Amino acid sequence: MWELTLACNARCVHCGSSAGAVREDELTTDEALALIDDLRDLDCESITFSGGEPLLRNDWIILGKAVRESGMRLEMITNGLEVENQVEQIADAGFFAVTFSIDGDEETHDELRGIQGGLSRLLSGSRALKERGVLIGAATQVNRRNINLLDDIHRLLLDNDFDGWQVQLTMPYGEAADDDGAICISPEDLVGLEETLVKLKMKSDFFLQAADNIGYMSRNEPLLRGGMRGEEKFFGGCQAGMQVVGITSDGTVRGCLSLPPSFDEGNIRNRSFREIWNDEQAFRYNRAFKVDDLDGTCLRCPFNKICRAGCKSQAMAVTGSVSQNPYCLRRLEEGWE
Repeated sequence: MWELTLACNARCVHCGSSAGAVREDELTTDEALALIDDLRDLDCESITFSGGEPLLRNDWIILGKAVRESGMRLEMITNGLEVENQVEQIADAGFFAVTFSIDGDEETHDELRGIQGGLSRLLSGSRALKERGVLIGAATQVNRRNINLLDDIHRLLLDNDFDGWQVQLTMPYGEAADDDGAICISPEDLVGLEETLVKLKMKSDFFLQAADNIGYMSRNEPLLRGGMRGEEKFFGGCQAGMQVVGITSDGTVRGCLSLPPSFDEGNIRNRSFREIWNDEQAFRYNRAFKVDDLDGTCLRCPFNKICRAGCKSQAMAVTGSVSQNPYCLRRLEEGWE
């Protein structure tokens, strides 16, 4: 997951990275191309452009072409505001899929994203891409302002021919940390959210997946984690620094972009990505995990070797530690304190 730039043309009240202005000293084109070479040589399978808003970086086409020519899968997460203006370039870039951030009906989406007419512009862009044969997905951050609108969002996605939908929780980072994270739902809200997602999952043959910060190990875990109805999966623990990695626009490497800067492992301007990735001391919160590292109900849980306290970013955001995570459906089902 590569934050191409921190520049953004939206003003989201729930932005976890406080995007807006260009980050100081973002990677040059040459530095970014060298990073792509490093990722290719390490057999990276997929690169996702994110931001900020990745389409605001003026060399994204050059970088996308380099990713594709290196044999890696190219994806993007966008707020959709620039898509219609750049639809031909996006369609020609060879993206495996483009994911749009959609957070509600028109009123709620525009309010959360801080742009009047934002959803309308997004949908114009998504339709234009779909007409050109590009797979389009949606990602929704669930919070107190839209948790009761999931049926409406589901209908909107079906009506606009989206190919899939990922649902995740707003976490108290960045702008979402204001008012002590009041916009974020409580752990107890997970029960109703689970019921809604299961109902929507059974409603149609539409790809719908709960992200890694929704769970864990409830009786509906296989249904929530699988994308299509009948496709059963389960959460296998946070993969930051093992199967996934985040890179910021100035070249800082951390296991997941949602983790705070205290989890930074280095910068590619000081050490190559290969050196950082192969460092035996890097990403130890996952690579050197032991069950005894856990605390509270997570330590006592029979799934602790697998789940390992769920999403590390979420655990840090709400407890200040990666050793336990109160956002757990299993905990709620069992009544654990």
